[in-house]
Amino acid sequence: MTNGFVFLERVHVLDNKVYTKQRVREWRNHMLDSYEDVFNAIKPMIDFSFPLDFFYDRALADEVIIDAIIGLKKITGSTIHSVNSPNAFKIAAYLSYWWMRHKPISIHYPLGYDLRNIEIAEGYYEDENGYYESKDIEQKKIVWRLKHINELIAVQMVASYVFNFENTICDNGDCARIKKADENYCFNDFVDMKETILQKLLYYFAYRPITPKVIEHILEGYTFHPAWGLTGCLWSPETREATI
Repeated sequence: MTNGFVFLERVHVLDNKVYTKQRVREWRNHMLDSYEDVFNAIKPMIDFSFPLDFFYDRALADEVIIDAIIGLKKITGSTIHSVNSPNAFKIAAYLSYWWMRHKPISIHYPLGYDLRNIEIAEGYYEDENGYYESKDIEQKKIVWRLKHINELIAVQMVASYVFNFENTICDNGDCARIKKADENYCFNDFVDMKETILQKLLYYFAYRPITPKVIEHILEGYTFHPAWGLTGCLWSPETREATI
C-alpha cells in the first residue's frame, strides 16, 4: 500500500455531435446563472452585518456536467431506445440530480456563529400591504433555504430550463374561470400556483429519494397546464422520444 495520492485520469465525455463544447458551455452558464439568481434573491434578505459568504466550486460544477453526460449517454447511446439527443426534460433532470449529489455551493460563516440566529435585513419582511406572518417565521424560512441552498438552486435550474416565466400564457381571468368551474381548485392565481409547486419541488429535493427519471416526470407533469411559456419546443414531434 502506498502513502501517496492516487491519480484518477479525467474522463473524456465530449464529442462533436451531441455533447459538444458549446453545449457544455451553455449548461455551465445556466448553472452559474441559476446560482446567481438564487444568490441575488437571498442576499438582500440577510442583514449585511452577518458574516456570511457563498462559495461556488468550479471543479465540482464541472463534475456535475461530466456525470450528467455519462448518464445521458446511456440513453442516447442505447440500442434499445431510439433517442439520438436528450430533450430539455432529461437534460434538466440529470444536471439537477448531479448538482444535488456534488453540492458545488457551500456557505461559510465564522466559528461560533449559529446560522439559526441569522438577522433579517431591515424592511425585508414588510410589503406595501403590511407584514408577512412574522419576522421569526421569515427568519426560519431563510435559514431553511440556506441549509438547502444546493437544492434551492437545483429547483431554479430545472424551472428556468423548462419554463419561461416571463411569458405568462394564462392571466388572472383564466384562473378565475378555473376556480368557478372547479371549486376544488385552491390557488388564488397562477403566481400562487407557481410558488406552491416550486416550494413542493424544493421539499422533494431536500427530503425525498430522487432520481433523474423522477425529476424528468415531475417536469413533464408541470407542463400539463400551460400557465407559462416553455423555453423551446419541448413537446414537438421531433423531441418525443420512443419509450419502453
